[in-house]
Amino acid sequence: MLVFGAVQEMNILYCFDSNFWQMAAVSISTLLSTQSNSADLVIYCMVAPGTRGRGRIADIIKSHGAKLVWRTVRARENPFRRHDYSRWSPVIFYRIFACNIFPDVDKMLYLDSDTVIHDDLSAMYATDLGEYALGGVRDMARVDKSDSTAGNYVRGFKEKYLRHGLYINSGVLLLNMPRMRECMPQLLATDVPLKYPDQDILNAGLDGMILELPLRYNIIPETEIAPKFTQEMRAGALDNPAVHHFYAIKPYIHHPGYPQTYSEFFRACTPLGFYPEDFARTDARRARHRLRSSWSHIPGVRITRRGNIRLFGIFR
Repeated sequence: MLVFGAVQEMNILYCFDSNFWQMAAVSISTLLSTQSNSADLVIYCMVAPGTRGRGRIADIIKSHGAKLVWRTVRARENPFRRHDYSRWSPVIFYRIFACNIFPDVDKMLYLDSDTVIHDDLSAMYATDLGEYALGGVRDMARVDKSDSTAGNYVRGFKEKYLRHGLYINSGVLLLNMPRMRECMPQLLATDVPLKYPDQDILNAGLDGMILELPLRYNIIPETEIAPKFTQEMRAGALDNPAVHHFYAIKPYIHHPGYPQTYSEFFRACTPLGFYPEDFARTDARRARHRLRSSWSHIPGVRITRRGNIRLFGIFR
């Protein structure tokens, strides 16, 4: 990892909607609590129309002396709004075209809302990306195991679409914004089958233009680390993790295989007045909405105000 000079200001990007504003607030709080000088941070929140939580997030950021830029993205500003992307939330594509929304910014560190920060990120932010479009951490999918669903997908994707072999996870990205602007036409033209949509687009569209960053900056906690990572990367991730990313688990639910994860998230969210049950309830509301959406277009189906489904007048 090439590093240069001291960082004067760090631009941090979060992208979310009302479903994830509380998760973002928790992540932002842990970020601000672990940086050597939070006053150097500018937190950019790139959000969907009507997103809640602005006041609460602003208070958290202000209490640490950092700056907030809150930017609502209108549908017409999303170049990935075409019909075949509509089955996913538009927000997951925001990170790809943030370079267009913030044309005066040269560098950004994107963090997923479902992250908890454990260490200062200024050294990683200072990485010299050179001509690379972005820096990211190799995805932890077990490509070495034939019974791993995610591993089989990533292995197949790499074989079909990547000449350089690096498939990164898109939850933590160090963005070279001028280079991303140059690459936007090829990202928009990327045509591959998508399972992890934004991630697949970035990996295929920027093949050969991604710098691999150490695993400690994007690791699933309490997870076996595959041999594809070097011994140095494995040791650094286990002994000194910088970013825990919960993309394979829900940290607000007790998982028998992850005994420490719930406790870690509990310690991160409760100082803000949030509790794991709050996030579980949000999950339940989202699940009900998906259920209503999946039934509502079917002839003969009516959805009640309470969210119940009626089929030809028979209560279900």
